[in-house]
Amino acid sequence: MDEQWLSQCLDEKLARPTLDRKVYVLENHIIKKRLSRDEKGHNGYVPIYSAVKQRDENEILALKLVQEHTSIPVPKVVHSGNGFTVFERFSGVTINDKETWERVTPKQREAIKLQIQSYIQELVRIPHPSSGVRSLVPEGVLMHNQLPYPGPFSSTRDFLKAYDREDIFFGYLIKQIDPDSIPVFSHFDWALSNIVLYPNMDTVMGVIDWERACFFPEAGRCVHRMCYKLPGWETLFDGMEFPKYVSGGGDGRGDTAE
Repeated sequence: MDEQWLSQCLDEKLARPTLDRKVYVLENHIIKKRLSRDEKGHNGYVPIYSAVKQRDENEILALKLVQEHTSIPVPKVVHSGNGFTVFERFSGVTINDKETWERVTPKQREAIKLQIQSYIQELVRIPHPSSGVRSLVPEGVLMHNQLPYPGPFSSTRDFLKAYDREDIFFGYLIKQIDPDSIPVFSHFDWALSNIVLYPNMDTVMGVIDWERACFFPEAGRCVHRMCYKLPGWETLFDGMEFPKYVSGGGDGRGDTAE
């Protein structure tokens, strides 16, 4: 089975260059293939092979969790091979640049935001299989470039202690997070390029790229506000409320305030 899929990994099927893997776009499938240990990524980038492997494993676990507990349209895992994964492909429109985003009308933008907010609310209700701020792989490490201290952390307060440093960036980060908030499940990378729209751009066809998904305070609101790239998308989390610990709680798993 591996050989059948790998035989379709042709150069003409390659998506835009990436740093740490090759992505092949087929008619009905996407193949994410890790670079081998002697390969380099775009512009000679040398990936950390074990970290890419963890992200691949985390994505498979995240998709399973989302499919079990929500109605969010996500790609099915068609095949998990040696060093690569095959996903169902959503043949819609992705917004990778400002020019495409400017074609989306204000009314369409609002509809997309409301739909994604409803997905975030579904994710928040997914039961935490253990506790704390962590990803789904056994190591539990957070997989985001903006978070150099990956944990895992036993609670939101422990996460904030790790980032309580004399640094403007980290100071901004910890001020954005309520220390009483419960780690809840998040996609953790709500870039518009990870949201596939129907061709008319009115509604969401599917949500892709779950490799950084994790349990994080306030569903990753603070990270989104720091990392959004296109104007108007920074308001995604505006008006959203997230569960907190009951007074005296704090293990990331206990009863929440009503």
